[in-house]
Amino acid sequence: MTRWLLTLVVLAVGCDGEAPMTVDAGVDAGPPPTPMDAGPREPLDYADERFWLCRPGIENDECLAADLSTTEVLPDGTLAPADVFPPAPDPDYDCFYVYPTVALSGRFGNVDVSVLDDHAPMLDPLLSQGAWFREQCRVFAPLYRQITFTTYSRADAQMYLENAYLDVAAAFEVFLAEAGDRPFVVLGHSQGAHMTRRLLQRVVDPDPALRARLIAGLLIGGDLLDDHFENLSPCASEDDVGCVIGYRTYAEGFEPGREMEAGLTCVNPAAPSGGEGRLGGAFFPRETHQSAFDVNAEWDPAITSAFVLFRDLYTAECVPSGDGQYLEIRVRPEAGDTRANEVPFDHTLFSPDLLGLHVLDYNFLLDDLLRLVAHKAMIHAA
Repeated sequence: MTRWLLTLVVLAVGCDGEAPMTVDAGVDAGPPPTPMDAGPREPLDYADERFWLCRPGIENDECLAADLSTTEVLPDGTLAPADVFPPAPDPDYDCFYVYPTVALSGRFGNVDVSVLDDHAPMLDPLLSQGAWFREQCRVFAPLYRQITFTTYSRADAQMYLENAYLDVAAAFEVFLAEAGDRPFVVLGHSQGAHMTRRLLQRVVDPDPALRARLIAGLLIGGDLLDDHFENLSPCASEDDVGCVIGYRTYAEGFEPGREMEAGLTCVNPAAPSGGEGRLGGAFFPRETHQSAFDVNAEWDPAITSAFVLFRDLYTAECVPSGDGQYLEIRVRPEAGDTRANEVPFDHTLFSPDLLGLHVLDYNFLLDDLLRLVAHKAMIHAA
């Protein structure tokens, strides 16, 4: 894989208008994407199945084909295969998922996915995040002309972000048409959370009928503020429906290098009402296509599955930082638990002066997110 010298743009991922800090870091990112010219663009034609990673009925549905095989590391250190639920045969609701920034080259602009044949970079977050929801909903995951990582540093970044949003909004129109009157969940991470936040602001929040169908919005690792919506609000309890969940993760002892933006939302999926919650299961990928998404753990060679699972090893709690909050991940083995934390919190990738545990925002809380969404769907249907 070609090695590119990246400028990691650190702007507390997606916070509009902040001046970025930069640090050079070599990351295996593959060939550079093809950027679009500046200026408004017509959205992609989402009637074309080429522009979907996951969508019911398409020939190559990456969510249905995904290898989610998992090995659990038990409290005594032994290994056991974990049950992975197959795609739901006839789910009652749908999920719309938008992946985070995967265009890590030093070029500026929007990535023209119409000329990309290799979707491997998108699979890293898809398989760690959206694909798991196939066990409870039909998953729709569009490709979109996202901005490259370094584009965040430009003064005109908002114009490029709007180009990306036009694609996501067009894909959501197709999603709504296929969903009919079914309930739905909206999921995003990082740049994907920025896209889905705009989507909820502009399309769902003003529309009472769509708000009534929204089970929850998972806008994770983005720039979600308490006052971003007129009608929607952060989830305040496990039983809340039609609400939004957002947070950014940092490890205990590795607090953010600067204060969180005023009003930055933190909803803890393991304890939505507040306080510390024990994480039901953290799912880490054993291998990734891009090293920027690597856990950097030294896994037991006996593990050959796609994912490695640790149940009840970590806890999380929303803690204040400036006038905002972040989700602190803590290593808290219970009595008799001999497992060690395999995620090197002191690795450069997880530096609190950069993005903290950002690339693992979903991974640590995945079991809790799945459980919480399923519970909210049940409440919504009652």
